[in-house]
Amino acid sequence: MQSSRLLFGVAVIIAVLVASGGGLLWLWMGSSNTAPIPAEQDRQLAQQLLRDEPLSITLYYPHEGMLATESTVVKRQPDTQSLARAALEALFADQRVALEPVLRDIRLRELYLDGSGTAYVDLTPGARKDVRASAWEEQLAIYALVNTLLQNFEEIKQVRLLLDGTEAQTLAGHIDLSRTFAKRMDLVKQ
Repeated sequence: MQSSRLLFGVAVIIAVLVASGGGLLWLWMGSSNTAPIPAEQDRQLAQQLLRDEPLSITLYYPHEGMLATESTVVKRQPDTQSLARAALEALFADQRVALEPVLRDIRLRELYLDGSGTAYVDLTPGARKDVRASAWEEQLAIYALVNTLLQNFEEIKQVRLLLDGTEAQTLAGHIDLSRTFAKRMDLVKQ
């Protein structure tokens, strides 16, 4: 009698173990029926969604003797160079910039970014001949471009300005353009 009780207890324990093992196997098999998205496909999907999302940037423009700021959005681009180009195109398209004597007829010809973080901003002066502007107005115009790039893109460390693909002396006769420029936040209206 005692051996049959012992045998019955062992049988119950074995049955419980088999049932729980089978249950775990069933759960494991059921969860593996849904195929995971491959890592590369998942990364590509995330990049596509990110590309379609607009990028918010801050534009700097001359206003009442200082630089003012305005947020805008640009279409996300595949690389920093293209994004920086889009940012400057948005700046030049702004009506407030079009009213400034130094920037009035200037357009972005091209923008290049080298491996050291220098952005070469190639401008074209358009049909303008002599620009009548003060040194302060010229400085604000330059730093509108520089601050727009350096504040929005951490990959850009400094800016060089070119006119029609070559080094230029000045935009309006006052500021030497043969050097690199770093941002000047002290010119921004608080």
